[in-house]
Amino acid sequence: MIPKIIHQTWSDNPLPQILKYIREENIKLLKDKGYEFILWTDEMIIKLINEHYPNFYKIYNSAITGVQRGDIARIMILYHYGGVYIDLDILILKDIDTLIDFSKDKFNISFEPAEQTKLIYNTDMYLCNAFFAANKNNRFLHKLLYSIPECIDKRGINIFSKFDIFGGGYIMDKYTNGNDVDIFKEHVNIIFDRELIYPINDLKLDNLITCAGDWNSVKKGKYPSNPYMIHYWIHGDFESKKMLNVFKPDINHDIHHNMYIFFNILYNDIAKKMIVSQ
Repeated sequence: MIPKIIHQTWSDNPLPQILKYIREENIKLLKDKGYEFILWTDEMIIKLINEHYPNFYKIYNSAITGVQRGDIARIMILYHYGGVYIDLDILILKDIDTLIDFSKDKFNISFEPAEQTKLIYNTDMYLCNAFFAANKNNRFLHKLLYSIPECIDKRGINIFSKFDIFGGGYIMDKYTNGNDVDIFKEHVNIIFDRELIYPINDLKLDNLITCAGDWNSVKKGKYPSNPYMIHYWIHGDFESKKMLNVFKPDINHDIHHNMYIFFNILYNDIAKKMIVSQ
């Protein structure tokens, strides 16, 4: 059984206002439907590691970026507690209890948008760890978690010089390769209708034919696929890092309008092109 706990991670610093707005909207939608929300800080994650996974302390602290630490932490947290992990830039639009079966001991995950991953990774089958859900002690999560030290032993701590170490590519590799693949497939549910979770591509990818439509969807807050959630691809550790700390949402407008304004400022040149093309 998957507990109705929504896990999210952030540093020990205050949550930027736009991410706080998204999170509050999610809590407002689901608080009366039996969901609990936990925001994990660095301090809380280190405490979990020290108390239950001390062998991961050096690994976690050797990670160079917040993204790398977050990829490790989300696997560990869901293995230890079970529940649902979502990135802080995911806005939930409707109850996910019809998206995944909370009564089953399964690891649930989906793919990034096909157009996006064809461009970046040259494949349309790239698992995305911005959202996944699982029961406590899930067997596949056990494999994901305890394969991390094995990777470090084989490749050394310099493995963290690469960006995506224990994210979607890592999960895909463990799902598709190895002698125990058939065993773990019993414990994994791939949500193949990815647009139910990731209805838009990264808005900075202006060479995609979907880009103008994605900008228009964000502006209107309406999505053709009738999704359960929207992943905004904010990239808080990279190009939007500075803006996250200064952007103040306009409380007189809803979250959809505020996200459109946020991206209009962040990617102003692209926004101008998209507005013209619509």
